[in-house]
Amino acid sequence: MKVLMISIDKGLLGKGQLGDVIERHKKYGEFCDALDIIVFATGKYDDYKISDKVKSYATNSKSKLSYYFDAIGMAKKLFDKNKYDLIVTQTPFVDGLVGWSLKKKFGAKLLVHFHGDFWNNKNWLRESKINYLLLPLSKIVVKSADAIRVMSSGQKEKLGKYKSKARVISTPVDLEKYQKCKQYNIETKNILHIGRDDEVKDYDTLVKAFKIIKEKIGDVKFIQAGADKKIKEAMRENDFQDIEIKGRKSADEIIDIYNNSNIFVLSSRSESFGKVLVEANACGRPVVSTATTGAKEIIEDSKNGFLVPISDSEKLAEKIIYLLENPEKAKEIGENGRGIVNKIFGDNTDRIINFWQDIINNKL
Repeated sequence: MKVLMISIDKGLLGKGQLGDVIERHKKYGEFCDALDIIVFATGKYDDYKISDKVKSYATNSKSKLSYYFDAIGMAKKLFDKNKYDLIVTQTPFVDGLVGWSLKKKFGAKLLVHFHGDFWNNKNWLRESKINYLLLPLSKIVVKSADAIRVMSSGQKEKLGKYKSKARVISTPVDLEKYQKCKQYNIETKNILHIGRDDEVKDYDTLVKAFKIIKEKIGDVKFIQAGADKKIKEAMRENDFQDIEIKGRKSADEIIDIYNNSNIFVLSSRSESFGKVLVEANACGRPVVSTATTGAKEIIEDSKNGFLVPISDSEKLAEKIIYLLENPEKAKEIGENGRGIVNKIFGDNTDRIINFWQDIINNKL
């Protein structure tokens, strides 16, 4: 099986990756004869060898406007060397359009991923005017796709007439790694958020919630890993600097950060899944999240965490304060979470690979 991916994740180029993205793709490669990844990127990146069977190639585009044409040019050269059985795209947008074009030219099967909650989601539309153009583009791409992978059942329902093409397979999580975290420490008050630089993470709401908590409970430590630019913008705009910014970290470093936290918070306007919620629960940490499509798939309200309305900083702060003021209850909710995610989630690599093989062999 030979697979060509079109990705927007620059972490696959070996620089600045957040979490276990490299490890996951290395594992996918164990089941392939070749797994090549074209990554949308501006600037100058070297090709990156993830393993003997997995290699990533940057488009090194002059601007984002040339991503499509640069990716098509690279893909044609790669197809000259390999007859790919399957094209996988990270989203149904520009990378999806590249996959659609390559399918038409070379006849390979096309799998489109929805690593985001795009359809029937007003919050996503409001994030950027360009999303109003990307939405109809995604429907063209999905119509021609052979299959769709979504992260949650809520996403699948939103696909309407196309949901028969879809399988729900969430992002693989190595639960065993996270369950080695030390026990919840009721003596500390460390609040953690993990997320990349993206409007969807709604750092404005996050910082406002932190500010409310600080005013009511002074001796609290706020930690952010993953983002840099967006979180700093929100901190300036809300005149609140009391957040320790860790930047992008590897999977092992992320576990250490979970280890030193008490409560995990996610402030997103939309999420297709919420892998970090699963990871935090696997560490025995209670979670507080906005009620996105993905979070509702993971959190049983009041059992392993709390769901609050999207963009509601006061409710977000209220639930975090409750956990801070009731540390034994917080510990209990965290342990509940460890049990819940262990039953439902885990390493989905085999399901992903089986899906690829079913698409190639027309067994959907």
